[in-house]
Amino acid sequence: MAIKIVENSALDLDVGDEQEPLVFIVTPELNQQYLFAVEDFHERYWQRGEWGAPIVHPSILMNMSNRTRSPSFKLPKGWSSIHARDETEFHSAARVGETLTVRWKVVDRYERRERPYQALEVRITRPDGQLALRRVAHSTVSRPDKAVTGKAS
Repeated sequence: MAIKIVENSALDLDVGDEQEPLVFIVTPELNQQYLFAVEDFHERYWQRGEWGAPIVHPSILMNMSNRTRSPSFKLPKGWSSIHARDETEFHSAARVGETLTVRWKVVDRYERRERPYQALEVRITRPDGQLALRRVAHSTVSRPDKAVTGKAS
C-alpha cells in the first residue's frame, strides 16, 4: 500500500496505512550523550572491538521508533498520544554512523473502555536492508473533553 501522508490526524489511519518514514543517523555524539544519560558505559557502545564498529544503544532505537517521530504524525489540537503496550524484537545491532530508516504500519484498530486504540508494526532497517528492530506498539489517545482518568477536564 502507498504511504498515506496524514492530512488530518493519526486517528484517521486504517489497517494497512503507513505513516511517513523517518531516516536518521546515530552520530557518535548522539550515541555518547545517550550513554551518559542512561549511565551505560559498556565498551561495545564506545569503541570498535571484536564485535566490529560501536553499537547503537538499544534505547535509542526504542526512542526513535515511537510513532510520534514520524514526520507525518499529527493529532488534533489538545489531544495526546498514550503508549499502551508493545512487543519488541531486536534482530541485528545497528552501528554508530549508519543511516537507519523507521517505518510504521497500522496492523490493528480496536476500542477499549470507550477509547480508540491502534497497533502499529514498527520496523527499523539498516542501510543494507537488514532488520535491526521490529515492534508492535499499541497506543491510544487522550482528548481534551475526556482526561486519561476518565474525568472531564
